[in-house]
Amino acid sequence: MKILAISDVHGKKSESLINYLKQNDDISLVLIAGDITDFSITEFEPLSFVKPFIDEIVEECNVDVFAIPGNCDPAGICNAIKESGPDERPAFCLHDQLIAYENVVIMGYGGSNPTPFDTPGEIDDDKIYRHVYELLAEYDYIGNDEVPRVTILLTHAPPYDTKADTIESGAHVGSQGVKKPIHEFQPNINICGHVHEACSIDMVGNTTVANPGRLEDGHAVLIEVDENAMYTIGIVSLE
Repeated sequence: MKILAISDVHGKKSESLINYLKQNDDISLVLIAGDITDFSITEFEPLSFVKPFIDEIVEECNVDVFAIPGNCDPAGICNAIKESGPDERPAFCLHDQLIAYENVVIMGYGGSNPTPFDTPGEIDDDKIYRHVYELLAEYDYIGNDEVPRVTILLTHAPPYDTKADTIESGAHVGSQGVKKPIHEFQPNINICGHVHEACSIDMVGNTTVANPGRLEDGHAVLIEVDENAMYTIGIVSLE
């Protein structure tokens, strides 16, 4: 099974994404790590972008879509995600949710720790920690160790003090609320976004942290999982 992860769409369609998915038709799932739209868009109602964007991915490329909000997505984004996709294959809003998909378990939490920009989806880091901890603890409690599965934590905010949260100045702007439960539970993979220039692969303990960067810049993260729940992960170019 192949999973493609993107982030930070910011209301801009991507022909490169559609072409890549059509050319790689063995991809079955697309994960969107937030900021599908942007509260600052003025040329159209921001939420009106969500359904056409996701519909095209599902219908043209024959994939499922799971998504979470970002800090720039306005109120109503989860409903907009849920209303996207055809009736027989609706998109799923993974915010504060856990879902099994073949031999992968994906846990999602959107929004970000506070920023200097007063965006609508900012959340206190302590709250992020409590919710992400509870998601990972829930799977840790109910998971069957005898059944091999790959665990993916999908967040908008990157974990603090990693390549994934490093801005151009070299400062780290990520979330301690994401990093702490990763240390405690060590999911296999953390897909994140938020910091556009921090397209990267890094590690937090045994957890692979991958930020595909802004979609407009033409990168995504590709995860390949075999029937034994062995996986590979890397940054791919959509161009």
